[in-house]
Amino acid sequence: MAPIAGCAVLGAALAAIAAGLTWWSADFSDPLTGPVTITASGSSVASELVPVALVALAGLGAALATHGLLRRIVGAVLLVGGALVAVRCGLALGAAPASLVDDLPRPADPVGAARLSPLGPVLGMVGGLLIAVAGGLIVAGRGARPMSARYEAPGVSGSVRPGRRAGSAASAQAAPEDWWKALDAGSDPTDEGPDRRPDAADGGR
Repeated sequence: MAPIAGCAVLGAALAAIAAGLTWWSADFSDPLTGPVTITASGSSVASELVPVALVALAGLGAALATHGLLRRIVGAVLLVGGALVAVRCGLALGAAPASLVDDLPRPADPVGAARLSPLGPVLGMVGGLLIAVAGGLIVAGRGARPMSARYEAPGVSGSVRPGRRAGSAASAQAAPEDWWKALDAGSDPTDEGPDRRPDAADGGR
């Protein structure tokens, strides 16, 4: 379970850090106020970063507490969410977001090209990949805990009890004189141990 936990926690941390970093910035010339610089953070470029980070942490807890199909569904959610974040961050490396223009208070003339700060998108992409890896490991059944003996007990007891019932039925079918002989010998005729059977008590006499 350690690799899954490591991937999920580290991936969530990187995605959250990437959401707070500046990814793109652009300069504009406003006729009224002069030069204006508009920035776009990771949370505005890839709004899935923080939600997927939270889902990764919650999914890790769910993977620890669930088994079987439900656990694989949790893994599939992490796999899809992590892959989505990685793809969105990868696309953000190639094109400036429209929010650089949409966030202008009024129309302004651009000054030069938009500038990319690649650290944010790279961290987000790595975080998404780690979350996806954690989800893939969960789907593959890695780190699943075996069912404890307490949950297996009904099946085991079911295989043992018929034998005991059969022994009790055989004891009930013993001749009445064998029961009296066992009682005279000081033994319990209902005990099915090898040294407690009525026949054994009869042989002792």
